[in-house]
Amino acid sequence: MNKFYLFTFLLAIVSCSKPEEPISVQEDPMISAKKDTFVDFLHYYEQFFKANFNPSGCPGAALVIVKDSTVVYKKGFGVKEIHTQDSVDVNTVFRIASLSKGVTAILAGTLVDREELQWDQLVKESVAQFNLRDTQQANRIEVNHLLSHTTGLYQYTHTKLIHRGMSLGNIIPRFRYAGVIAKEGVDYEYQNAAFSIIEKVFEAQTTKNFDELIKERLFIPAGMQNASSTYDAITQNNNVALPHSFNQYSKKYKKTSIHRNYYNVAAAGGVNASISDMGEYLKVLLGNRPDIISKQTLASVFNPFICTSLEESYVNNWDGVTDSYYAKGWRILDYRGRRIVYHGGNVNQYKSELLVDPENSIAICVLFNAPNRFNPVVIPTFLNYYDYYKSIVDD
Repeated sequence: MNKFYLFTFLLAIVSCSKPEEPISVQEDPMISAKKDTFVDFLHYYEQFFKANFNPSGCPGAALVIVKDSTVVYKKGFGVKEIHTQDSVDVNTVFRIASLSKGVTAILAGTLVDREELQWDQLVKESVAQFNLRDTQQANRIEVNHLLSHTTGLYQYTHTKLIHRGMSLGNIIPRFRYAGVIAKEGVDYEYQNAAFSIIEKVFEAQTTKNFDELIKERLFIPAGMQNASSTYDAITQNNNVALPHSFNQYSKKYKKTSIHRNYYNVAAAGGVNASISDMGEYLKVLLGNRPDIISKQTLASVFNPFICTSLEESYVNNWDGVTDSYYAKGWRILDYRGRRIVYHGGNVNQYKSELLVDPENSIAICVLFNAPNRFNPVVIPTFLNYYDYYKSIVDD
């Protein structure tokens, strides 16, 4: 246990307080020691989070951690709106931004399980109006290519049309003017409009729109009671963390408004959820809800589709990351000898981070209602803390 004392000493820099003594129970001393150590791991990560969140000035945040099939930590921080005392709680709704892409991939998996969709299904079979300047390439593009950003299109094709508020139905015909820079399946170029064409594929396969389908297949069965995918749903909710911008000159935050951008491509960036919802969602991602998505299909969702190690991506700079990939709606990282699942999000001043460590059956999600310098380190630090905890337990 000498390493454990070193661990507590090193991490005590974030707080002089000690965790409460765990209740004594009659059980194997080694099992008890491991439980105590995990409690301390959660405590010290919380202290790290508080020590960085509070001085960051970010108005509000929420954090959830799931281990195995249990939510072991869930809490709101700060306020929904600056200059108020209206605290963020575990049911406060945030926009989860590009974490929506992973949600969409899980939804696609539910269709695959029901044989309503195939990963290699041609997009043109369901969306006849989709075309490219290279019509032969348009005819070859599969569901796989939409979900993995490997359509061969230029990065962020037609994102300007999203910002203009154009509907997905009107954006799709514009792709016939879009040029390509690579053959499908061989080049990774991040997309939003192209990714969301999957909504029309879903609709053709099930006769239900995206909002109906995601409620029926994921939100309701998973118990994600506050989750939604429309602008009206979040603006009509009375427990919402409002977005805030940061002025680089004054170094102050200012409340902004929830805008409609990306609700027109909800599959890419229009999902709303509370941290309680995200805790239930993490259980799905950890494979604990085979009634929603089978473990086999979940593995297909997480299976790397294209290497992104040479891309200019911040995840490639994390200590311990040796290679990175994109799967279906998810980034996959080779990290210290194991594979982890990750994605981040940024829309309308909201920031979001989500990590799943399948080998250790642990997952975390963090939501912010403003940009902040703290956001990029919450996941790498979590991994470092957890690996240190594991080294103590395994010693």
